[in-house]
Amino acid sequence: MTEDLRFEKLAEKIDDLIKKVRDFDDEKREVVSELINSIEEFTRIALLKLVKLLKEDIVGKELLLKAVKEPEIYALLLKHRIIKEDDRTKAIKALELIKPYVRSHGGDVEFVDLKDRTLYVRLRGACVGCSQVSFTLQQTILEAVQSFVPYIERVELAKDTPSEALFDLSDKKSNYVRAFEVRELKEGRMCRFLNEELDAVVVLWEGRVYAYKNSCVHQGHPLHEGEIKEDGVLICPWHGFEYRITSGECLNLPYVQLEPIPTKIEGGYLWLKIR
Repeated sequence: MTEDLRFEKLAEKIDDLIKKVRDFDDEKREVVSELINSIEEFTRIALLKLVKLLKEDIVGKELLLKAVKEPEIYALLLKHRIIKEDDRTKAIKALELIKPYVRSHGGDVEFVDLKDRTLYVRLRGACVGCSQVSFTLQQTILEAVQSFVPYIERVELAKDTPSEALFDLSDKKSNYVRAFEVRELKEGRMCRFLNEELDAVVVLWEGRVYAYKNSCVHQGHPLHEGEIKEDGVLICPWHGFEYRITSGECLNLPYVQLEPIPTKIEGGYLWLKIR
C-alpha cells in the first residue's frame, strides 16, 4: 500500500470514528471531545516549536518550504493554524459553502482557477444555457467569495463551460425512500432520518414539511440535536450557527444554506428523495 493510499484510508477511518462518537450520549461525547482537543493542542505546541526551529536555520527553511508542498503536511499545519490558507483554498471553501444554494436552483458550481483578481468557475446543470440565471449566480458567488477573499473583483465562467446540462435533474434517475408516518410528525419538532444513503433532519413547521441534509455548513456536524426557536430558527448544537427552517438560509453566513431534500407525502407517509 502506498503512502498516499494509507493516508486516505486513515482519513476515512477518522471520519468513521467521528460519526460513531456523534451517537454517544452527551457525557461520553464531552469526554471524547476534551481528549481530542487536548491531543490536538499538544500536537500544535510541538509543531509550533518544530517550525520555529526550522525557520532559524537556512537549510531548515528550505526543508520547511519543501515540506509544506506535501498535501498531508500542508493539511496538518493548516488544521493547527500554523500556516494560513492560501487564497485558492479560501475560494474553494467559499464555493463549497454556497453549493447547497446553487443546487437548490437545479445546478452546481466548481472551482477552475483564481487569477488577476478574477475567479473562474464552471457551472453545471440547470444553471447552464440560461444567461440570466448564470449572471445572477455569478453575482451571488462573487459576494459569497469576497467574504473570504476580498480582493476578488469578478467571477467569470471558464471557457470550456458546456452549453447544455451534463446531468439529468429529472426524477427518472432518482427515487424516494419512505421516512415517517405523517402522523408521527409534530409541529416544531425535529426528526432525524438515517439510513445507508441518507442522513436528514425533518421539521413540520406551520403545517409544511421541510427536510435538509443533517450537516451544519460550518464544520459538517449533525443538527438533529439542535434547538428550534419560536421564530422558526434552527440552532446548531455544536457552535450555535442559526438557520431558517423555511429556507435553510444560514443567518451567520450570507448566501449559504442547508442542502434541501425534496419531499412528498403519499399513502400517509413522508418520503424523502435520494439522488
